[in-house]
Amino acid sequence: MALLIGTAGHVDHGKTSLIRALTGIDADRLPQEKARGLTIEIGFASIELPRHGKVSIVDVPGHEKFVSNMLVGATGVDVALLCVAGDSGVMPQTREHFEILTLLQVDRLVVALTRCDLADADTLQLCEEEVRELVEASRFSGSPIVRTSAETGLGLEDLRVALALALDSAKPKPDGPWYLPIDRAFVVKGQGLVVTGTLARGQVEAGSQAIVQPGGHGARVRSVHVHGESVSSARAGQRTALNLGGVDKDDVARGMSVGQPGSVFETTCLDAELSFSQPIKHGRRIRLAIGAEEAIGKAFLSDVEPAIVQFRLESPVAAAVGQPVLVRDYSPQTVLAGGTVLVPQAPVRKRSQAIIRVQATDLASQVLEVVTNSEGASTEFVCRQLGKSAQDLGSVFETLREEALIGLAGRWFSQAGLAEVLGRFLAALEAAHAAEPAVAYQPREIIAKRAALALEGKPLDRFVSLAVERGLIEAQGTQVRESNFKVQLSSKQEALLKRLEEALDSKGWTPPFPEDLASDLQVPVQAVREMVRLGKESGRLVLLDEGVVFTSAQIERLKDRLRAEFTSPFTAAEFRDRLGTSRKFAIPLLEHLDGVQFTVRSGDTRIVRR
Repeated sequence: MALLIGTAGHVDHGKTSLIRALTGIDADRLPQEKARGLTIEIGFASIELPRHGKVSIVDVPGHEKFVSNMLVGATGVDVALLCVAGDSGVMPQTREHFEILTLLQVDRLVVALTRCDLADADTLQLCEEEVRELVEASRFSGSPIVRTSAETGLGLEDLRVALALALDSAKPKPDGPWYLPIDRAFVVKGQGLVVTGTLARGQVEAGSQAIVQPGGHGARVRSVHVHGESVSSARAGQRTALNLGGVDKDDVARGMSVGQPGSVFETTCLDAELSFSQPIKHGRRIRLAIGAEEAIGKAFLSDVEPAIVQFRLESPVAAAVGQPVLVRDYSPQTVLAGGTVLVPQAPVRKRSQAIIRVQATDLASQVLEVVTNSEGASTEFVCRQLGKSAQDLGSVFETLREEALIGLAGRWFSQAGLAEVLGRFLAALEAAHAAEPAVAYQPREIIAKRAALALEGKPLDRFVSLAVERGLIEAQGTQVRESNFKVQLSSKQEALLKRLEEALDSKGWTPPFPEDLASDLQVPVQAVREMVRLGKESGRLVLLDEGVVFTSAQIERLKDRLRAEFTSPFTAAEFRDRLGTSRKFAIPLLEHLDGVQFTVRSGDTRIVRR
């Protein structure tokens, strides 16, 4: 396992000098750092430790003006080396850096009392007691405190032993697709674009495909370097340099991230789980440090889970699941909280809205958990919740489709979830039928809205088709009804419909049109048209093209007659003559019989389906 040590502490407390004494490497690399005698950017070196070999070590700035760079170095650290000058003691930036370490995912702490050659015994004793008081009140209680001097070599071997012991119990780095927050990007003559950072997760190999976020720029890893040496691969926790091809140098900058496709996402809205050093107000303007970037935005709280905060940012950042974040007030820039990203591309939510927390460890169970805890989750939604690409989850969805999930045009339901949604849809449809008993079909979009279903378009098409396939409803275009629903008529409507049926039966196969029926029955034509509609929806009338109407009983008698009289193919003319009607009525009748698959047409003839 690759490991990482990071320094922390007040400016001018000897962090860089201590690293130089331990490793022989000067972590101050910028000319202005040399001139000013303080670290501005993070520097890096490597140290040989018992049982661990070569370990990366990052030196971070201590000056308050460069605290954002301190955050870059502190994220991903396994063991923090807190440096406190033995001749000065705990200072404001000491406390601020220590607070940051308690909020981030730092496993272990070792304290180095530096410049001990410049302090007398009493001063050292007081300094050590002050440091112990600071440490003992935190989760780092019991951490070793080692007296050192970069000038005389005092305690350097003891410090190496303490660091090695602390690394022995470091937690394993998270597994998964690799990504690297970029803290430097520059061009090397003859090689092209090079980016550096601490590999946050996974393992990157030369030749790997990559994506740079924000921006979604595709790239290829030409070569990998660790501690200035060309290697075939780098592991999480190692200070890494990647030579990238296929991406323009103007598209890559500090603060971005590069990673395996599907590992890191561009976002302006993310959910994070935090530990707080100070309370955050709902809607408060903040600075969010993530990777090597700091973005300005607002923090939105949750009444459901107080530890989860949503950040809506003013500019896009790169984010990955589990990535450390640190929150500071917009002004003054005091530290408020720290934690990890839960959902890189989070949907905007209300304060009272439930939050999906994924507890499972294997990917299939995670997908199932997200779908189960959300209604009709889209593929995109599941990907956002898990921080994965659609390509990553494609085979998982297909496997679960056969066992546990039902896909409706890109929307996913568990078996139980779909049953619950179908139940609500049917309940809303039943209520609509009860409110309008004389209306056979209801608009499916309205029923879905009344059932509080977030379905429309193709997913709604597939949902309705599934309900039809299961025999729960019948559909006519975009209208639906319960399978067992029958139109209910008032006594007055029932009486008029019976008169209408008798009139139609009396005319045989040359039925009157609605205008003629209205005249014969001495009722308004609009009343006849309404009764034709109700008769059709109740299944008692059959309305053919061009306003041709028959009773359902007539059609059934016709079928019986055709079975008996037409045992061989027949033409439309033969059908017309046998019924004693005209082509105007014969053709609509034949087309209806074809439509209900009672007859089968072949050229100019038809046969009765037996």
